[in-house]
Amino acid sequence: MEIKSSIILVTSAGSLLGSTIANHFVNLGATVVLCDNDPDNLQTTYIQCSKLSDSVYSYPISTYSNETIQALFDFIQEQFNTTPDVLVNNWTSSPMPSLISEHHDHSFMEDLSTMASTLFSFGQISAARLRKANKEGVIVNVISHDDFHDFSGLENANSMVAGFTHSWAKELTPFNIRVGGVIPAIHNSDAKLDEYHWAQIQDELTRTTEYIVSNDYFSGRVVAAEV
Repeated sequence: MEIKSSIILVTSAGSLLGSTIANHFVNLGATVVLCDNDPDNLQTTYIQCSKLSDSVYSYPISTYSNETIQALFDFIQEQFNTTPDVLVNNWTSSPMPSLISEHHDHSFMEDLSTMASTLFSFGQISAARLRKANKEGVIVNVISHDDFHDFSGLENANSMVAGFTHSWAKELTPFNIRVGGVIPAIHNSDAKLDEYHWAQIQDELTRTTEYIVSNDYFSGRVVAAEV
């Protein structure tokens, strides 16, 4: 897919990885739509991107309900008279509580459930809009972790992304909608990482996302990015 002529929707655009991906695609000449439920971080990303291009749009969302996501796609349809060519389905995973701890952390299960339902909802609605428009498209499921000191929980998130990516690709290939996944490599997760090397991994996740979007033969696979 030609990135310069594409409309790219980046979810969780206020996160560290979301901001990196958004700025990268803006630099490549794409029209980029940013969304996030954190208005302050979203605005920060928007200001960064708007310094590079006029083809950047910001859409704060209050919840990740189907109605809210549909409203976002309606906004894009009204703005461009088409649906996004690319969905960068980005999410930041949360640290996982210890299995042997006596403390019961219900927030992790809530975060995991929210991640699954949000990734699925964005993917489902994007696929439905592309099919309705009879339009080729790309969905890239991307996962990251903002805290490089604690990778616990990343295995769960990576497995979820892999499962979604493989099953969606099988369903959507007949409609010329490609699906790929990008996850951080975690086989060296016990090693100590500093902020510099974690930033390098973020850059590699971004470059891999670009590769999937631009490679018309890539679908149904998940790439583990490492440095």
